[in-house]
Parts: sequence; C-alpha cells; structure tokens
Amino acid sequence: MTSVRQLGYLGLEVSDFPRWEKFAVDVLGLQPARRGDDGSLALRLDQNEQRIVLHPGPADDLVYLGFEVANDAELEALGSRLVAAGFGVTEGKPETAAKRRVTRLLELTDPTGIPVELYVGAALAKEPFASARVTSGFVAGEEGLGHAVICAKDPAASERFYSELLGMRLSDTVKLALNPQFTLQIRFLHANPRHHSIAFASVPMPKRLHHFMLEVQSQDDVGRAHDRCLEAGISFAMDLGKHPNDGMYSFYAKTPSGFAVEFGHGGVKVDDTTWTVRTYDHVSVWGHKPSAGA
Repeated sequence: MTSVRQLGYLGLEVSDFPRWEKFAVDVLGLQPARRGDDGSLALRLDQNEQRIVLHPGPADDLVYLGFEVANDAELEALGSRLVAAGFGVTEGKPETAAKRRVTRLLELTDPTGIPVELYVGAALAKEPFASARVTSGFVAGEEGLGHAVICAKDPAASERFYSELLGMRLSDTVKLALNPQFTLQIRFLHANPRHHSIAFASVPMPKRLHHFMLEVQSQDDVGRAHDRCLEAGISFAMDLGKHPNDGMYSFYAKTPSGFAVEFGHGGVKVDDTTWTVRTYDHVSVWGHKPSAGA
C-alpha cells in the first residue's frame, strides 16, 4: 500500500519570535537556514534545507505537518485514496511548495483540523549541517525530523486517517489509568524504522501539539542540552527519564510557546517483519517526573 515515508517538516506559529529563535539555536542546537519574506525562520537539523519553520503570529501552536511521499505517482495515488475517503485535497500552490523547499505538495486537514501537507522532492542543502551546540548530530535523514504528539478529538478517526489512509503502522499503545473514571490511551504510529513519527492521545489538549521530539546521536548531547536548559532558566515539563516502548532516554523542556520539546537519545528501531505490538500501562521505566510548577 502507498504510504508516507517520514515526518519531514513542521511549522510552528510563535508569538515571542526572538525568544524562540534563541531557544531553537542556542539551547536545542538547530541551525538557522533562511529567513522568509513573511518574517519566518527555517531551521535545519540535517542535510535537508529545512525541517522546522518558525512563523511569527499569535497562535503559539502547530500550523502544519509535512509528510514525505516517495514520488509523484505515489503522491497521486495517496491523494486519490484520501479523496475517495471523503477528505478535501488540494494541489499546493507553486509558491507554497517553494516556501516549503519541495517540488510539489498536496494540502488537506486531518480529522482534528490540523493542516497536513503531503510532499515530494525535499531540497537538500549544499552546505553540510553544522550545529553550534550538538556535537554528535541529530538522528534524522530517512527517519525524518523526529516525532510529533498531537491532539486527536476523535481517536478512531485519527487512527483511520494516519494508519489506514496515510499508511503508517501501529508500534504500540499506552493505556494509563489516571483515575477510576478515565484511562488515557496513546497510539504510536511509525512510517519507517523510527519507533513513531506521530502519536495521538484520547484526551483534550489546550493546543494541537503536545510536543515534538528531536533525537541526538549521543547521551552526552542530551546531558549537555539539559544543562543548557538549567543555565537558561528553562523549566521542564518532565525531567530526565526513559520510556518503556521506544527506549528513549530524554527530557521534556517547555518551549516559549507553552508546549514541550522532547530531547532524547537511543530510540529503538522497528523492523516490521519481527516487531511485536504491545500495550503498556506506564509511560516511563524511570524518571520523567514533572518539575515543580510544571
């Protein structure tokens, strides 16, 4: 079945642009790439010309997700499948594709109303990626930028959209009893060997985005980023810990927009020929404790 290959990029609308730029570059170690005529800033974390784009504005939230498709034929097939399933799909304007640094894209919204872009032909930068803070480099390339955990107003509809229609596969599920009346369920879906590119929870969220994740190639780079957060006075939504399902050693820092960014190392790889889908009743092997005031 035709499927998306990776979470290739995402766009964030941010109200405190100078603070966000400093956070992205000086704390997270992303490389500023290009400023747009609209005041946006494209950020790199690998050889792609851009992976995260900051847009000035009041939303302080996710404004689009970009998923890569292998080629034009598969993009056409995926678009047709979505239209047949009742989704409104439009061809992206050439100027939009140029801003995203891709050759072509299709635009639609997921069942929660999050703008989704399906694209082909991501541009690669001529210059090697260079971070002023991360020495080991980010885990990206064909695995995409990382992952995003999003709001799902209708989990069943989101499952159908991202799995049945976009072609991602279930990695595992967390079912966490928060109280006798409510059990939190989180579904984790993968598009490639990265444990998950997208996850969504059956709980109302104040924003579209709960967090996005960046993975680095050494545990030391996680520790150094944690130190930078402490030095900059950045609070943690969850402190250092390890997840049972993807094995990620990570912490969650609060971004200037209020949602979190997970910064981690050591995520397991999924091999669809041998992978066993499991259900977990906990989200951490150890740690990931909320900080005071989080």
